[in-house]
Amino acid sequence: MKKVVLLRILRGLLRVTSHTTFLLLFLLTFISFASAKTHHITLLTIGEIGGDTVGGTADAFLEIKHGRGRIFLDSFPLSKIDTQISTRYANEIACDYLDMDCSAYDFFYTIRAGSTIVGGPSASAPLTILTIAALKNLELRNDTVMTGTINSGGSIGPVGGVVKKALAAEKAGFKRVLIPMFTISLEQRLVGSDEININATNNTNNTSPNITRIINNGSGDTARNNTVNDSIKDITEEELGIEEANLSIEVIKVSNIEEALAYFTDIPVRSVQRSLEVPPEYTSTMREVASKLCKRALDLYNRTRLVKDEDINKSEEYISNIKKGFEHSNYYSAASYCFSLGVLARKANLKELEEKNPSRIRELYNVLWKAINEFDHNLERINLTSLAQLETYIIVKERLFEAKDSLVRIANNITADELAYAIERYYSAVYWSDFFRIKGKRVELDAEYLQEACYKKLSEAEERLNYASLYVPPALQNSRNTIKQAYAFALEENYKMCLFKASFAKAESNLLLSTIAVGKNQLDELTEEKLKAVEKVILKEQSRGGFPILGYSYYEYATSLKENNDVVSGLVFAEYALELSNIEIYFPKKSFFPKISLILLRINYPIIMLFASAFILGLATGIFLTSRITRKKTERRKKQQKQQRKKTKKKKR
Repeated sequence: MKKVVLLRILRGLLRVTSHTTFLLLFLLTFISFASAKTHHITLLTIGEIGGDTVGGTADAFLEIKHGRGRIFLDSFPLSKIDTQISTRYANEIACDYLDMDCSAYDFFYTIRAGSTIVGGPSASAPLTILTIAALKNLELRNDTVMTGTINSGGSIGPVGGVVKKALAAEKAGFKRVLIPMFTISLEQRLVGSDEININATNNTNNTSPNITRIINNGSGDTARNNTVNDSIKDITEEELGIEEANLSIEVIKVSNIEEALAYFTDIPVRSVQRSLEVPPEYTSTMREVASKLCKRALDLYNRTRLVKDEDINKSEEYISNIKKGFEHSNYYSAASYCFSLGVLARKANLKELEEKNPSRIRELYNVLWKAINEFDHNLERINLTSLAQLETYIIVKERLFEAKDSLVRIANNITADELAYAIERYYSAVYWSDFFRIKGKRVELDAEYLQEACYKKLSEAEERLNYASLYVPPALQNSRNTIKQAYAFALEENYKMCLFKASFAKAESNLLLSTIAVGKNQLDELTEEKLKAVEKVILKEQSRGGFPILGYSYYEYATSLKENNDVVSGLVFAEYALELSNIEIYFPKKSFFPKISLILLRINYPIIMLFASAFILGLATGIFLTSRITRKKTERRKKQQKQQRKKTKKKKR
C-alpha cells in the first residue's frame, strides 16, 4: 500500500515538475530575448608596418546590461588612454542625442584589431553610432564604415590618414565610407595659433576676463609634435585631395552624428519642425537691461575724452554694433557692446582721475568693495522659486564674483583698468537683477540632487580637460582655474554656482577639442554647425516648459559676432551656449514612472527568475503534497465511515 501511495506521489511530482519546468523554460527564453544583445561596427585604423603607415580595420562590439552607468572597455591590442576617454565621451554624446538617462545601464565595449595598436580619437564618431544603435536596437548597415572624432553638439571632427583608411575600407569590401566634412589643415591650423585669443574688453564683455582672455596654447608646435595618434599625426597633403585618390569606394562627407546615423540605418535626418520662440517677458526685460547699460555707457563716453587712436576706433565699432543690436532686437548683443564701451570709457575716466586726485581711486575701491558685499548678501537671501530666478541668480552672482575677483587682484596695487572693469561689472549685475521680476515656471530645488549634479559635472569637466591636455596642454590653464573656482563654490555648498562653473570649464575644453586642426577657412561652417546644435537644445528645453536665459543670450550673441565677421568669438560663445542651454541639469527627474522604470531596469532579472522559479517549484510541490495528504485523509475517513456503517448493519441484524 505504501509503495502504491509513493508511486502516485512521484507521478504527481513529475507532472507538477514538468509544468514548472515548462514555465521556467518559457521565462528563461523570455529573459534571453530581453537580455543584452551584442552590437557591432567596424572601425578604421592607422598603424605602422615596417616603418610605413597603413590603414586597417578593427571590430568594435557593445553589449548593454542593467547596471549603474559604468563603462567598461576591453581591447586587444591594448588601447591608449585617449581611446578610453573618447569611448566615454562617445557614450555621453549618444545618451544626450537620444535624451536618455543611461545611469541604469552598464556598457561593455570590446575592440579587436590586428597588430595595430588601438589609439587616437578617430573611433569616437563610429562608437557613438554603435552606442545609439545598441540603445535603440537599430540594425546597422554592413556595407558602410566611418572615421571621425565626436565633439560637443554631435559634430564630427577631422582625423588624419583619411585616404589610407578609405583604401583599407575599400580593400575590406565596404561600399561606402563616411569621413568628416571638416578636414585637417596644417597651414591654417587653429590650435597653437593666436587665433583663439579672446580679449576681455574687445569681445566678450559678458563673461569674466579669466574666461574670455585666453583659450590659446601659445606654441605653434604643441599639437603638431604630440605623438598621441592620428588626429594630428601622419598628416600629409593627401588629406586635401581625397577626391583625387582614385577610389572605387563611395566617399561621403558628414558634419554631424545625425547625418552619419542616416547613412548607417537609412533613417532620414530629423527636420526641425519648430522655430525658436523667444518669450515676450525675456525680450522686454532684456531690452530694459540693455537700455540701462547703454545709457550709462553712452553718458560716460560723452563725458570722457579718449586719447588713443585704438580706443577711438574701438568705441566707434562698439557704437555701430549697439545700433545694429537695437535695430534687429538683439538686445543681449547690444548690452554686451554697451558693456565694452562702458569699460573703455571708464578706464580713460579713471586714468584721468588718477592723475588729478590719486586718493580718490582708493575711495572708489573701498566704496565698490562695500557695495558688492552688500548686494551679494542680499542676493543670497532671495528665495528662488522659478527657473527664471535660478538663472538670474547665476548670472548676477557670476558678475559680482568677477567684480570682486578683480578687486582682490588689485588690493595692494590698484590699477585703473581692473577697477574700471570691476565698477562696470558691478552695475551689470545690478541691471541684470531686473530678471528676478520674471515669474517663470515654478520649481523646487533639491539641495541633495544639486550636490550630486555638481560633482558629476565636475567629473565630466575634468575628464574633458584631461582629454584636451593630451593634445594642447599649455592652452588649458584657464579651464583649470575655472574648475578650481567650481570646487571653491562646492566647498561653500553653493552647488548652483559649482554647476555653472563646471559647465563653463567643460565648454572651454570642448572648444579646443572641436577646433583642433580645423582650418581657418572652415571656421564659419563649424560655428554654423554649433549654432544649429544650440538651437536644437533650446527647442528641447522649450518643449519641457523652460527657457534657458543665459544659453539663449549666448546663442544670440554668437550669431551677432558671426554676422559681424568675428567668427572665432562667435564660435567661443556658441560653445558656451551649447553647454549652458541644458538647464535640466539643475533638476532631478521627479515623475513617478521614470523612477519605477529606473528601479525595474536595475533589477538583476536572472537572479530574480532563479528565486522565482525555485519558489514556484516549492509552492507547486507543497500544493501537490498537501492535496495528496488531504485526499488520503478523506479516502481513509470515507473508508472508516463505510466500515462503521457495515458494523452498524450487522448489529441491527
